[in-house]
Amino acid sequence: MKPRKLGLLPAAAAFAMTFAWVGAASAATLLDLTGPIAGHTVGPQSESAPCVIAGTQCQNPDGFGFNNFTQAGNITSFDVWSTTPTPKSNEQVDGPAGTFAYTAGQITDILGSSFVVALDVNTTGAADENLTLFEVYINNVLAYYYNGPQAIAGLNNGNGWADWTLGTISLLGLDPNTPVQFHAVWTGNTDGAESFFLVSTNAIPEPETYAMMLVGFSLLGFVARRRKQGLGNVVPA
Repeated sequence: MKPRKLGLLPAAAAFAMTFAWVGAASAATLLDLTGPIAGHTVGPQSESAPCVIAGTQCQNPDGFGFNNFTQAGNITSFDVWSTTPTPKSNEQVDGPAGTFAYTAGQITDILGSSFVVALDVNTTGAADENLTLFEVYINNVLAYYYNGPQAIAGLNNGNGWADWTLGTISLLGLDPNTPVQFHAVWTGNTDGAESFFLVSTNAIPEPETYAMMLVGFSLLGFVARRRKQGLGNVVPA
């Protein structure tokens, strides 16, 4: 009896490890891919919206590096990790999760606790380009992900305007030293370098927010008119 019981232990351990892995994977949050976005409404990147992956020169806040990966020749498929090099030497060799990671504090100091990932696509016309995968690792564990492939195309000419967004991603409550890293895979690129940059959710008003703002302005105007009329009816003593 005892040998049989002992023989079950490795199988039980393997099952437990498999269950734990599946549980960890299922704990990651699926990101919504929203777009295509027309009208230059999300961005520009240059307004304190730091790049994390880009094949072009980004205008990042002081001290916030990015992976300025090399895009040359007829390369059309990319598997790129974010890195945090010094601003003077942006280009780094891509690495796996945990290599050159940002800290949560670096991101939240600029954007606050929640943000979306803006994707600036330079391929125009027919959408032959596909976003295959996007991942966000927090403390070296997959926390957010998007699985494609999804055909994507650029609508907004010029660098720095989002054609698609991935989000929302929250870093609320994390220790400022917690490592955060991004990973993107896409294919079919034919025209210029793509870039992924971060935009605070506070910078993207929802339609309901616009409606509330309009109602608020209307009420303020109404109150101002009533006060003006009331003052006009006052009879001097």
